[in-house]
Amino acid sequence: MRRTRRLAYLTAIAGAIAAVLGFAAPANASFTNEPVTLGWNPAGPVHSSASQGGVVYVGGKLDGTGGIAALDAATGNLLWQIPANGDVRALTLSADGSRLYAGGGFSIVDGVSHKHLVVIQTADHSIVSPWKGTASGMVRDLVVNGDTLFVGGTFAKLNGVANKGIGAVNATTGIRDAAFNHFTDFDVEGLTLTSNSLLVVGKFTQVDGQPRASLAAINLSDYSLSSWAPRRFCSGCDTYWDVQTDGTWAYVGASGSGGNFAAISLGTGQTRWSYVHADGDIQSVFLAGDGNAYLGGHFGQTIYNVATSRTQVAVTVVAAVNITTGQPDPTFTPKIFKTYPGCWTFAGTPGELWVGGDFTGELQNGSNNHKPYLAAYPGV
Repeated sequence: MRRTRRLAYLTAIAGAIAAVLGFAAPANASFTNEPVTLGWNPAGPVHSSASQGGVVYVGGKLDGTGGIAALDAATGNLLWQIPANGDVRALTLSADGSRLYAGGGFSIVDGVSHKHLVVIQTADHSIVSPWKGTASGMVRDLVVNGDTLFVGGTFAKLNGVANKGIGAVNATTGIRDAAFNHFTDFDVEGLTLTSNSLLVVGKFTQVDGQPRASLAAINLSDYSLSSWAPRRFCSGCDTYWDVQTDGTWAYVGASGSGGNFAAISLGTGQTRWSYVHADGDIQSVFLAGDGNAYLGGHFGQTIYNVATSRTQVAVTVVAAVNITTGQPDPTFTPKIFKTYPGCWTFAGTPGELWVGGDFTGELQNGSNNHKPYLAAYPGV
């Protein structure tokens, strides 16, 4: 996927501990505004990431065209890099970390034909073959549930069978899961999992011919489309770019007269607080388990909750919002340059927040002397 999913569950754990012990979630970000110096930076944009076991995996146009790379999380040094002939927009890992699943706009990876989907053995970065998964167009996001890989994007077919926008394959073999037979009218941009459902966001207005306003849930028990159908949380926000969850709320980043962010109840479909607005799209969301949602996009000036619009925080490309109050965090304001297309992905490692995108550099110690496309912000 564009960002790792695993730390979303830490938010739920942290919230449960807070409830038991009787204290509130932290109000301030857990990360500094100064990035660390990495041992390697790509030569092109980073559009997807995942992390596990002391390794950060990144995908995108890493050499200007496409590719996948692995970095040592402690040093930022490059461990390996595999070329692709197109953008890598989605990365996700198997539960044990032994397999890295990648999707995007490519048709060739490391010189071999792989139509928009590929699997890599993380132990030796060899490509898994044979593996039958293919898509007819761009893959935008991936999530694994057990031995099932869910795929979302702009494609019309999965493994040659009609599955517009959304589908599923066996994670081990790549064979299409015929029991998962859904379709959307327009693009799927993001996926995430709760304990019992697959959440789907995008540009769509229908799933299986049923009205759904860019957000839908599919039951994992029988793959039926859930009746849960929240209305759009703001006027004009007709593209939901990303979704994360803590098991109680769906946290959604969207476009619409700039960018917008909301928390939507998985039960009632109602919003938790008045939505957050920025001056550019909010296209990536990350839960680090510290009481904040970290947001990325191509906003370049301010972010604020619409209920308290006079309380604006100056931000560029990344920001933090307290998930309990819906208020932007004024303590987390890294300075990242070239706001468009901005930040597309986050990953978390112990003590660091990794940020990837199309940006040209970050401010470090008062000067723009950092390398582009990838940054890591250490814990406070």
